[in-house]
Amino acid sequence: MWTAVYIFLGTLLPVLVLALRDIPVINGCTLASGTGEKIYMKILLPVIFLAVLVVSCLFIKQDYPVLQAATAFPSASMLLPIGIATLASAVLTLRISRFAAVQLAFIGSIAGLGLAYGTSPRWAEASANIISWITAPILCGALAAGIYKITAAIIKHKSTHFIILESRMLKAATVSAILLILAYAFNNAPVFNYLSLAEYGHGVRAAAMTAAAAAASALVTVRRASATRDTIADTDLDISSESILPVLLSMAIVLALFSAGFLARIGLAATPLPAGLLFVAALTGVSIARGQALIEGESIAKCAFATVLSPLLGAMFCFSLCRILDGDLMNMLIVLGLAGTIAAVVLYMQWQSRKKLQQQIINAREQQVYNARKSLSALEVKAEMTEKDLLGKLDIKRKELVDFAVGVSDQKQFMEKFYEQLKEARALPDGPEKDAAMDRLLSTLRERMYFSREMNDFYARSEVLHKDFNMRLSEAFPNLTENERRLANLLRQGFSSKYIASLMNITPKSAEINRYRLRAKLGLKRSDNLVQFIKSI
Repeated sequence: MWTAVYIFLGTLLPVLVLALRDIPVINGCTLASGTGEKIYMKILLPVIFLAVLVVSCLFIKQDYPVLQAATAFPSASMLLPIGIATLASAVLTLRISRFAAVQLAFIGSIAGLGLAYGTSPRWAEASANIISWITAPILCGALAAGIYKITAAIIKHKSTHFIILESRMLKAATVSAILLILAYAFNNAPVFNYLSLAEYGHGVRAAAMTAAAAAASALVTVRRASATRDTIADTDLDISSESILPVLLSMAIVLALFSAGFLARIGLAATPLPAGLLFVAALTGVSIARGQALIEGESIAKCAFATVLSPLLGAMFCFSLCRILDGDLMNMLIVLGLAGTIAAVVLYMQWQSRKKLQQQIINAREQQVYNARKSLSALEVKAEMTEKDLLGKLDIKRKELVDFAVGVSDQKQFMEKFYEQLKEARALPDGPEKDAAMDRLLSTLRERMYFSREMNDFYARSEVLHKDFNMRLSEAFPNLTENERRLANLLRQGFSSKYIASLMNITPKSAEINRYRLRAKLGLKRSDNLVQFIKSI
């Protein structure tokens, strides 16, 4: 009983961090490509992931030499320090970079367990893994750059209609997303099932333990993971589809390559790879190919530092925990001292980062004060005009309050009337008369769902509040249609494509097509940022 508890907890702890950091990276890429919005993909990808984990436990022997460094455990309770050490090192490195290398912390924890119980290190295998951890992101970045160059060249020399081109890109992204989840699940299966296989061997018990840990982590982390996924999709990948496809495909290829045993022939090793590290490398490669930075250099440096630190911290924490359990206080104090020193360095870096951020905030506030004083001088010159403008805005706010109250009253009256009509229709005997009454009610409800009056009021108020922008937009681009001007207003206010689609009562794909047409009318290149250009008008 306790053995199963130790194995489950030891598996669950690192998997929780993977579910919070790695899985959202993959889901964010698929969502940004448009593939993740399809309902069958939302079901298919998790099913594929779980199926690969189960199959790996039942049939496939994962040949990762670094995971075989610690094979002699004194008891099942010794399996738990691996999970605790992985979680601790992952949490610490997450303070440096949000793309922490959990897999490398896990491998380091296993190595620390082996050292604690007399397993001699295999330096040849260790060096092969270190070279692999360096080679994998470099290869991923190079592949992403090459795939982007090829994709851009094909698109440039083909006069295909935009809708057909986007449809083809969506199909390619769908295939790439499936390949990516397959490669990631197979590459990282040892992190999920290593402890289960160490105790039970290949079989149903190991598969059940792995599946239970994966399901539990999904239930615990689904909300935060969804928020991280949306951030990656809307912020880090607010780029064209021909830039997202190389990211998906290059990550899938590298994950598949570093799951193969033939790497030993060329001095490399099969090893689990962090999706966050490959994601940063792929974005860097696409940035180089495009000649435009899609990720900040500071983020790349932090990710690299966290990647180097992860296995070291994992080994130290796991070794220290084992020494604590064995009562070896001297070694425990030495290792804890080293870990504390590293923690102090990390916390100091974080403090420096916060200090830098505070200085930036102070500078921004000083700039705001300067701008406020400058604006105040302008207000003194145009006092009468400003007062009139303020009174107009005050009237708008009052009207908003009145309209809100009227809207609430109107909704209440509608719901009361609809309720009474529904009661009357329900009381009718089954037959044509009852069906006709229900059809009338459905038609009334459908008309109400369009919110046409409310949306017209919203657009009217938005145009009043941003009249200066609308005036400049109309003067600079007089050929824009009313819907295109509304789309520009919504983009300027920071609405994402998903919310724009909801507000305009269209599909997310139609919203993307409208963005492309607006980009064309504004004369923007593929490399230009649409939102930044609109805000600069």
